[in-house]
Amino acid sequence: MRVHFTLILLCLQFVCTAPGVAEPARPEQRFDQGQPTVLITGSNRGLGLEFARKYAELGWNVIATCRRPEAAIALQALAARFDRVAIETLDVTAGDDVRRVAHAYADQPIDVLLNNAGIYGDLYKQTLGNFDYEELKRVLDVNTIGSLRMSEAFLDNVRAGQQKKIVSLGGGMGTPTIGSMFGGHYFMKMSKAAHISAMGTLQKDLKGTGIIVTMISPGRVDTQMLEDSGYTGKSISAEESAGLVIEMIARLEPGMGGRVILYNGRTIPW
Repeated sequence: MRVHFTLILLCLQFVCTAPGVAEPARPEQRFDQGQPTVLITGSNRGLGLEFARKYAELGWNVIATCRRPEAAIALQALAARFDRVAIETLDVTAGDDVRRVAHAYADQPIDVLLNNAGIYGDLYKQTLGNFDYEELKRVLDVNTIGSLRMSEAFLDNVRAGQQKKIVSLGGGMGTPTIGSMFGGHYFMKMSKAAHISAMGTLQKDLKGTGIIVTMISPGRVDTQMLEDSGYTGKSISAEESAGLVIEMIARLEPGMGGRVILYNGRTIPW
């Protein structure tokens, strides 16, 4: 048995290394380097999925990331339709995940890094009198640290891109203009306020590089996050919001760096 097993291993090694036998191509090897590239976090559903769909329809190369691609049926179907959609397993709270994907795409210029992944957190646990500080850590890890971790890891890719844009979704809840309009929702507001500070500081550090760091609020979008917030009023669809945000991203100019901008172009003071 031991001899047979050794022979099998040797045969496998020969097949994998024999001349003329190519390794399976990674998805990004099908990218058209004459087209722009976007990396999107949280692409399995809601806004992230719509961003991936719309950018693919525009002919972009799309690196669509999510925590569990095997469960992202709609995203898999999208990748089956468009050759230039690559799906990667990535949890923005896991440094090893981020480093692995960054290493795999080390030579790929990225025009737009879209930090879309985010959570609202349990509403009850962020209500005065019921604070759960472990929940606070979880919300901060995704909404604040996750976006900063991604921005740092893929900075060289963005620097090598033509458009040089780092865009993070949301932010309005972290501003005094919007956040102070109503009570509660502490953890979400705190995470977005810290996120704004981090991205604003990043823009200062990148002065002179041509990189634009901007936060775009997508509006009240009919997604799981809006449901988690407890809001039951008027909303817009993920498809409509994604289209408006993409148009806004296309219009970004250097002078708009460090700002929080609504999907309709209005700047939110912070």
